[in-house]
Amino acid sequence: MGIVARKEKSMGRSMQEVLIFNAFMQHTSDSIVIKEYFANERGEFTGGKIICASATKARHYGLNMDSIRGYTDFDLLPHDQAEKALQDDLWVMKHRKPIEDQRETITHKNGEIVKVSVTKFPWVLPSGEIVGVMCIARNVTIRERAKQQARDLMEFMKREVLKPLLPLYHASSKTSMSGNVLQPIIVRLIRKLAETKDLQA
Repeated sequence: MGIVARKEKSMGRSMQEVLIFNAFMQHTSDSIVIKEYFANERGEFTGGKIICASATKARHYGLNMDSIRGYTDFDLLPHDQAEKALQDDLWVMKHRKPIEDQRETITHKNGEIVKVSVTKFPWVLPSGEIVGVMCIARNVTIRERAKQQARDLMEFMKREVLKPLLPLYHASSKTSMSGNVLQPIIVRLIRKLAETKDLQA
């Protein structure tokens, strides 16, 4: 295969990869952002401007994939949340390690507050130079709400069902056969509460 043919094949593959990446960023439900940083001679990072973001990420702030470029977290988030994001970015780049599945609370432009699972990792060039951070945030609000509802139900069952039954069981087991009837009910209830607790882990 000649040089020109190899170049054309390489360009074709690169274009295909770009098209796939763009399609993914347009349609994913995750908030994905790539931020650019610059390191000085002391290894200190500055910058943090967005150079690429998913449509979902941009839409949360009334922007699109083109107009969000150049923004920083401080332009989009409350100051305390932006500062937290910056410190996490700096940690990821300094230690060259990812942050995985970290639970955070994010406020969108419309005031909506959501729970997200955040994963961040350094953007490293083939040369080994770190030039930024890639971040993926997945909305887990519904999942967290379901966990809280399960916790509330478990506490209700303990307080309103199991706790009143136990004294009745102990008293009746000494005087009649009704304790034998209550025993399997209480055992099943305790087992079910334990299973519910395991699901929350």
